[in-house]
This record gives sequence, C-alpha cells and structure tokens, in this order.
Amino acid sequence: MAAVRRKQPVASLLALALSIMAASGCGETDPVPELIVQLREAKNDGRIAAADALRELGPAASAAVPALSDCLQRPHPGVRQAAVRALGEIAAPGDPVQSMLAVALEDPELSVRMAAAWSLHKLDPAGRLYVPVLIDAMRAGEGGTIVAVGKLGPQAEWARPTLSGLLRNRRPGVRRLAAEALARIGPDEDARAALQRATQDPDDRVRAAATAALAAADGSPDA
Repeated sequence: MAAVRRKQPVASLLALALSIMAASGCGETDPVPELIVQLREAKNDGRIAAADALRELGPAASAAVPALSDCLQRPHPGVRQAAVRALGEIAAPGDPVQSMLAVALEDPELSVRMAAAWSLHKLDPAGRLYVPVLIDAMRAGEGGTIVAVGKLGPQAEWARPTLSGLLRNRRPGVRRLAAEALARIGPDEDARAALQRATQDPDDRVRAAATAALAAADGSPDA
C-alpha cells in the first residue's frame, strides 16, 4: 500500500504553520503551542500539517510529544503516520514514547508501520524492534526500503539473508537493488555465494550489480 500522500510540500509546512499563527495573532516566536492546538482541534489535513511542521522543528518541539502521542490513536492513517514520523525526530533516545512507537509497528496500515520502524531505528538502532517490518517490506519487493536499508551500511548486517534471498526474486529490478544494497552493507560468506550466482543472472544490470558488489567486497579499485 502506498504511503499517504501529503497535500502540502514538507518544506513549506513550518512556514504555513507560522503564517497561521501570525494570522491568529500568536506571533512567530514559538510555533509549538499553536501547532499543539492544531493537533488537538483541526481536521485531519490540519493535524497532518501540524505534525509535519513539528517534525521540522525536531527536539525543540518536545512539548508536543503528548499531543503527538494522542494522535497515534486517531482513525485516519495519515494522521498516525505523520505523528509517528514527528515523534522520531522530536523524542530523545530512551524516551518512553518508544513503547508507543513499538505498538505502532503492529498498525494495520503499512505506511504507519514503516514510519514507526524508521523512527525506532533513529531512536534505538541497537534495539532492532524495527527489523521485522523492514524485512517484510523488502521481501515484498519494496524498492525504496531496499535502497534505504542498503544506505545503513554495515550496521544493517541483519539484512544480509533477506537481500541474498532477493537475488532470486522474479523481478530483475529487485535483484539489482538487492545486489547494490549488499555492496553497501558488505556481504558475508553466504551473501558472497549468492552474489557469485547472480553474476550469471539473465539480466545484464543484475550481473553488473553483482559483479560490482563482489569487487567492492574484495577492495577492487574498479568497484
């Protein structure tokens, strides 16, 4: 299921919130109180915009954590997703809100589960509560997740078995992305064997990606 679309570009959300505050006579010194009001009283689009604006503020918006946590119970998946993403940027590692994010890993909407997974990764990468959700997304052939996991580099060693399995996926694009992700993470012995088999893949892009991944692992200057 595709992530919930935003009607307002992220870069302009904070500016929008500030303009709302200015129009209501609140000034521009501290947008957080008015954004909290928006979270509690606005309709769904307003709540999403407020949550995304708070996400832009990061830890400076810590006063909004209770209101954002309340949004995790809202029926609209876009509101829940926006709240989860904001909490990942605002909360501090070890914050009790992590337990709420862990519950969001079981949300019925994929977009919310994915947001919770990445927020938990940011707050507690060693905890690895997020791993099953990301693995499920990769196994489903979600290319953006494969790329994002690959960008984690060696800290994503937990993804090697899944990525190795994806080298047999029926879609060549997924196989290529899996090989490229393994190149970034660094293959272990089993992944090397899978990449070696992939150098005989019927798709030339997959063969090239597998060859490059093996060369990178061997420290080839041409990798």
